[in-house]
Amino acid sequence: MPEPSTPATGSVVMLGGRSEREFGVVRELGHRVVLLDERIPWHCMPWVDAHVDIGLDDWDAVADAIREELGGERPAAVLTHTEPRLPLMAYLGRLLTPHSAGPDEEAVANCRDKLRTRTVLEAAGLPVPRFALATTEHEAVAMASRIGYPVVVKPRDGAGAFGVRCCTGEAEVREAFGALGGFVPDGLPGALIEEYVDGPEFAVQTLTRGGTTEVLSVFRQRTTPPPVFVELGYEYPCGLDAARREDLDGLLRNTLDALGLRDWISHTQVRLGAEGFRVIEVNARRPGGRLVEMTTAVSGVDMVEAVTRQVLCLEQPPPGPTVPFARYTSIVFDEPGTLLYDAFVPDGEGPGSPVVELEVAPGETVRSKEDPQGGVYGRIVVYGESTDELDRAEQQVRRALDLQVVFGDGLEPAATDSREFKSCC
Repeated sequence: MPEPSTPATGSVVMLGGRSEREFGVVRELGHRVVLLDERIPWHCMPWVDAHVDIGLDDWDAVADAIREELGGERPAAVLTHTEPRLPLMAYLGRLLTPHSAGPDEEAVANCRDKLRTRTVLEAAGLPVPRFALATTEHEAVAMASRIGYPVVVKPRDGAGAFGVRCCTGEAEVREAFGALGGFVPDGLPGALIEEYVDGPEFAVQTLTRGGTTEVLSVFRQRTTPPPVFVELGYEYPCGLDAARREDLDGLLRNTLDALGLRDWISHTQVRLGAEGFRVIEVNARRPGGRLVEMTTAVSGVDMVEAVTRQVLCLEQPPPGPTVPFARYTSIVFDEPGTLLYDAFVPDGEGPGSPVVELEVAPGETVRSKEDPQGGVYGRIVVYGESTDELDRAEQQVRRALDLQVVFGDGLEPAATDSREFKSCC
C-alpha cells in the first residue's frame, strides 16, 4: 500500500467514495485513510491505507468496526462526500470524534428532508415556495388545488431532479405522484407538493466555518422548460447586479444559520420570482458534475480540500488564482438514437483548459433530453476572459467532438437506461 506523502497524524474514516481526489487530499494532509463501504471498488484500493467491507445501515455495528480496525484509537475525523451517508457521518462524529468539526445530526436532517427544510425556513421568516406534504394521490390533488397551479411534485429527499415534475392540472399531479412509485428507494415517506416559482435559477456554493458563511460561487443555472427540469448548464458571472447579489448572499447566510449548518459546505438552489428570491433546495454537500472544479476556478477555493480541512480543524489555505468567466454546458440531445463522436484532445493542460466528459461511448444509444430515462450524457466546461472567448472555446470543442445522433437500419434506442439521475446537482 502506498505511503502517505507526510507522516501520518491519525486516521480519517471515510464512508464511501469513488474519487481519487477525495482520498488524496486526506493523505496529502498527513493522515491515513480507512475506507468503509458495503463493497469496496477495486479501483479505490491503491488510494487508501485500510478498508473494511461492511454494510452501512447498522450504525452501531459500523462504530464497532471502526473501533476494532483502529484498535480503540479515536479517528482524527469521520468524513463522507456522499450525501446519503451524511446522517451516519454526523452520528459517528458525535460518538467517536466530538473534537472534530462538521454538521450535526439535526442540521443534516434539516437539509436532507425537504419538508423539514421548508418548515424550518418558513418558521424563521425566510422565503420558500408554498408547500404541503401528500402521502396519497387524493391528498396530492387536494394540496395542489389549495396551493394553486402550476405546482411541482417531488420526493422529500433524493437528488439530481429525480422524480421532480411541474404540473398544470389534476391529471398531471396524479401521474407525477404515481410515477414516484412508492417514492425514492429507502427515502422518506410522502411527496412534496409546492408552488412553482417562475424565474431564473441560481446554484450557490458556500463554505461555513464557526457559523460564518463565505459564498464561493453563484452560477446562473439553465434547465429545460417544465414539466421536467433537465440541467442544460451554468454561467459565471451569474448576471445579478450588486444589490441583488448582496440580497442573495444575505439570504444564504440566514438560511444556513436557520438550518444549523455551522461547519460545513453547501450547494443551494434559489429561484428569483416575481416576489423575490425563494430557496428551492439546500444540499449539505458539494455540487455534482464538474461544478466543484468550476467553483475552484472562479473562487480559488477547492471545496474537496476545504471540507477535509474543516473536519480536521485545520486552517484554510489562501485562495488560489481565479478566472473571470466560466461556462458549463450539459451534453443533451433533441432526438434519440445512436451516438457517434470523435475523441477530444485539449491543446494543453491547466486551470484554463476545457473539461470534456462523456458518459456514453461511441455506438451507444441515447435518449432525448425530455425523455424520463434521458437527460444529461456529459458536460463541457470552458474558461476565458470574456463571453466571446467562452463561445469560441466551446465551439472548438464541439467541432472536435463532431457529435452525431443517427439511426441504423431497424435500430432503436435501448429500452432501459441505468443512469440514476437526470442532472448532476
